[in-house]
Amino acid sequence: MQIKTLDYFKLPEGLRIPFFSGRIYNFISKLERQYIKKLSVNGLSLNETPRDEKIIVSLTSFPARIDCVGYSIKSLFNQTVKPDRIILWLATEQFENQEMPELLKILQSKGLEIKYCEDLKSHKKYHFALKEQKPDELIITYDDDLIYPENSIERLIKLHQKYPECVITNRAQAAAFENGEFLPYSNWKVRSSVGVKKPVSVLFPSTGGGALYPYNAVNQEAFNVEKMKEIAFSADDLWMRFMSALNGTQIVKTVKNHKTFTVIDGSQTESLQVENCIGGANDKALSLLKQNYPQAFNNIFSDGKEN
Repeated sequence: MQIKTLDYFKLPEGLRIPFFSGRIYNFISKLERQYIKKLSVNGLSLNETPRDEKIIVSLTSFPARIDCVGYSIKSLFNQTVKPDRIILWLATEQFENQEMPELLKILQSKGLEIKYCEDLKSHKKYHFALKEQKPDELIITYDDDLIYPENSIERLIKLHQKYPECVITNRAQAAAFENGEFLPYSNWKVRSSVGVKKPVSVLFPSTGGGALYPYNAVNQEAFNVEKMKEIAFSADDLWMRFMSALNGTQIVKTVKNHKTFTVIDGSQTESLQVENCIGGANDKALSLLKQNYPQAFNNIFSDGKEN
C-alpha cells in the first residue's frame, strides 16, 4: 500500500510568499526525504500485467550522485502506474570496476537495470533508450536528484492516451520571443497555462521532471552525437525540443502549476543549473540550435507569437 507524498500541500514552483515559502518547502521536503528513505523495498515491483505499450523509465547519474540516485529510483518504483522497466545509464569510464551502493544492488533485485554506455553527460538519460525504442514502447525520462510524487507516471499516461503522438511532460517552460528571436532563457515561464491539456509547439519539456516520448517523437538527428556535443552538450532539454520539433511533434503539459520537487540530500554538490541559467549557456545553445535547425525553430515559433 502506497503512502502519498506531500505534493498536494506544496506551493507551485515559482510562487513566492515572503517568509513562508522557504519554510514550507523545507518542512515538506524533510518529511518526504524521511519517507522515501524509510520506504521498504519489499513492496516495490515493476509492472507484470501485459500492456499494448510498455512503459520504460530512463535516467542517468554520475559519481557525485551515485549514492543519492537510489532514492529517486525508489520513488519511481513507488508509482500508481508502475513502469515495465527502469534503466539507469552509467558512463563506462566513470564507473568501471566501481561497486554499486547497497541500495542500488537491492533495487536491481527488484528489476532495476544498470547499463553502461558512452559518457554523453545528461543526454544519457534519453539517448540510448530512444535509440533502442520499439514501436510499442514509451520512454519516460527523469533526473537522478529528485523525489517524484506517486502519480507522476499516471498523469503522463492519461494524457498520452488522449494525445498519442505528442510529447507529454509534467514540467515545461514556455519559450518567449521578441522580434522573431528567443528572449533570454531566464525570462521563460514555468507557471503557465500554455500547453495544458492542449498540444502546442512553444513549450520546452523538462526531461528531468518526467517527459514521455512516444515512438518516432524525435528526429534521427537527435542521435548525431558530434553535432549534439558541438551545439548543446550541456543543454539536453533544449537539444531534445529541437529534435522533436524537427519531426513536427507538439508538446502537452499535465498541469499549469507544477509543484516544486523535493531535492535529495547531498545531490547538489555538482550541478549544471548555475552554468546554464546564470552563466548564459542555455542562451548560447539556443542561438546555435536556431542557426543549425531553422525548420525546427520555425515549428516552435509557429504558435510562439501568441504566447
